[in-house]
Amino acid sequence: MNEEHLNENSKEFKAAKELENALNDYGWNPKRFALATMTFHKTLQQSLFRTIVEILKVYASPERRTDLRNEASKIGAQKLMEVLIEMQVPFI
Repeated sequence: MNEEHLNENSKEFKAAKELENALNDYGWNPKRFALATMTFHKTLQQSLFRTIVEILKVYASPERRTDLRNEASKIGAQKLMEVLIEMQVPFI
């Protein structure tokens, strides 16, 4: 992971921490969250997808350390990258 780009004062870091807080709840429902994102403006849906692709790239990185709790996310991300690597996600 390239930690030089990790700025705890950035809006991205703060948003990630807010998401972390939401995920850290046994009542979190990924499907409801996914459906709620469909209320976003179409351009923001595209931006969210680009963000998800970037997350998958980071999760798939060979340098990413894992243990049994998150190993499946690395393996899954690596498999998905086989498809996503050639996909262009334009900013509209």
